[in-house]
Amino acid sequence: MRRLAPLLLLLPLVAGCSSSGSKKIAIQPAKVYRLAGFRPVGSIAPRKPTTVAFTIDQPSGSPLTAYRTGPGPHTGIHLIIVRDDLSTIIHRHPPMQPGGRFEQQVVFPAPGRYRVIVDVYPRRRGPVPNFQLFKDLVVRGVPAPAPLGGYQAVQHVGGFTFTAPRRPDIRAIQSTLMTVHVSDAAGKPARFVPWFGALAHAIFFHVGTLDYFHTHVCAPNATGCTSLLAGAKVTGRSSAPGKLTIGILLPTAGTWKLFLQAKPDGRLVTVPYVLKAR
Repeated sequence: MRRLAPLLLLLPLVAGCSSSGSKKIAIQPAKVYRLAGFRPVGSIAPRKPTTVAFTIDQPSGSPLTAYRTGPGPHTGIHLIIVRDDLSTIIHRHPPMQPGGRFEQQVVFPAPGRYRVIVDVYPRRRGPVPNFQLFKDLVVRGVPAPAPLGGYQAVQHVGGFTFTAPRRPDIRAIQSTLMTVHVSDAAGKPARFVPWFGALAHAIFFHVGTLDYFHTHVCAPNATGCTSLLAGAKVTGRSSAPGKLTIGILLPTAGTWKLFLQAKPDGRLVTVPYVLKAR
């Protein structure tokens, strides 16, 4: 499940009223999961290694230390950082340190405002397998916004050719499958090496609002690859070399940017697509 607010738990029950109507009843705020001890604090220098670190506190106040493990991409946490003009994405899966602490060194390539998404897969039962927490960061300097561009069905990235449908038909809250064919410089189908538990990651951001959705492309018999949203579900699969079938399930209409990340023949590439959802 994507783009969920932190879970709201333990909302106090208000019972009883004063007969005079003059007595006020205080309603305590709901307890939530939150990012604790987050750093860096303040502005950040571009093009220099920066450590992003945090703990996820539970509604009880204690750190969350029990995360999903095992095969597939729906485990641990996904740390995703995107610049607000959608020109840059950073995607990592840092391991948990003692006490539930996470640390990841990253390099912010240019000045500007960045959104940090911590996509959390706790080890618990329930209909909602994950939730997200957010933080905004500022990288020092004068930002030079990059143009968004338009949809390109055929792209050449990292020595590979990615061929997508000419006119993908995408509708909000409806499952859609989009197949992308990937060939190497010799025109042969590329073979995909697993990366962070999947053969490919499809990370979507809504232009302007930075709403977020993330699906995965997995091998045919892989588990833990289905994404859920508002009662609908979608599963991306790769059943043959050079073929990625991406599951798309966007929460709202509008313009979205998809970052397709995969390791064809073992080389990590990121391919951007600007998509319109009706």
